Amino acid sequence: LRFMIKVFKVTKSLISQGDFKFFWNVFKRKIYSTEMAFGFKLDLEHGLKARKALIPFTIREFRDNDEVYFRDNKTTGLIEKLKTCYVAVNKEEIPCFRCWLIDSSQNDKLKQFWGNTFPELAKDEMLIENVFTNPKFRGLGIFPAALYQISDLGWKLGANYTISFGEVSNKNTTRSMAYAGFKPYVYREVKWILFKKRVIFSPIPDNLLQVYNETTKGIPK
Repeated sequence: LRFMIKVFKVTKSLISQGDFKFFWNVFKRKIYSTEMAFGFKLDLEHGLKARKALIPFTIREFRDNDEVYFRDNKTTGLIEKLKTCYVAVNKEEIPCFRCWLIDSSQNDKLKQFWGNTFPELAKDEMLIENVFTNPKFRGLGIFPAALYQISDLGWKLGANYTISFGEVSNKNTTRSMAYAGFKPYVYREVKWILFKKRVIFSPIPDNLLQVYNETTKGIPK
């Protein structure tokens, strides 16, 4: 019952926004789907590598008036209830990238909103989630460069590791994570069948490690 109430609230929110296509895609995924994802981890003491984009940018906390630049980044409205969201802005103060940097104090909300989708964060871990580059700024190397700066911020806030997840099929994300110094450390499978979700974490299968190695071939270590 509690889950169905949550589904109803999210559905009502999406429909009220008039975003029927996004609502339908979310609805279909919850009827039947399987998502395969790499879990990535960065050792902030030994693996943090500076990466530069083709344009200069700075990192700051998200502001309400930044939302107009991320209309293509559709969400169910849950992640916006977490802190803290950061954006990368160019010299004209135009936001070109955003993500959330989530610490262990928000474990309860992660569990409440997404069940077992994310592992419980240790005190020295931070989760980087909902990474998105403004389409107008893609191809400029902002993704890995911003990941470096966000992870460095996590280090300064006391974390020893940052973790993130990316679908196996998304080669651009995999390559950006590798370039930013992240290593694959776990495999996550999320299955939906008639609105019931099952999440399995396991060692990365050999065939998917091969996919990872082929995808990241030639990327500087």
